Amino acid sequence: MEINEIIHEDRIVILDNPIQDKQELLKEVLDRSVKNTELEKCRADLWKTLLEREKSMSTGIGLGVAIPHCSSDYVTDVKGFLVLLKNGIEFQAVDDKPVKIIVLLLLPKNKFEKHIKTLASIARLFNDKSFRDRILEAQTPQEAFAVINAEAEARAKK
Repeated sequence: MEINEIIHEDRIVILDNPIQDKQELLKEVLDRSVKNTELEKCRADLWKTLLEREKSMSTGIGLGVAIPHCSSDYVTDVKGFLVLLKNGIEFQAVDDKPVKIIVLLLLPKNKFEKHIKTLASIARLFNDKSFRDRILEAQTPQEAFAVINAEAEARAKK
């Protein structure tokens, strides 16, 4: 599964870091990701599961990237939301560096293999410095989505 199948242009936001607290930022990202969707009615359950996951171990994977995620019976297919921060935020990442890229994933509970493959695919993609640099240069969600699409097309040709 390519990132452009998970994250669509309307699920990308660029923030100037109005929020400096990790938990408040996650709450804001979740609220934006479920707003006006079928998942809005189960937002409280998703928040609880997301918070439990984050408390067990930070999803800050390093290199300025975090992949907060949770699985739920309410989610029927992988849903992704990309947040680009102009300034980094403390996220208790494995390398202790601030996070500028957040990929929130909401995953179906009963599809563990898809869950693992999606996380691995996103982590591999954001391990690429060139891709991270290009996505962080985006000034609009449209520009960020163009970077995502270009990368997906390049990977499909390999």
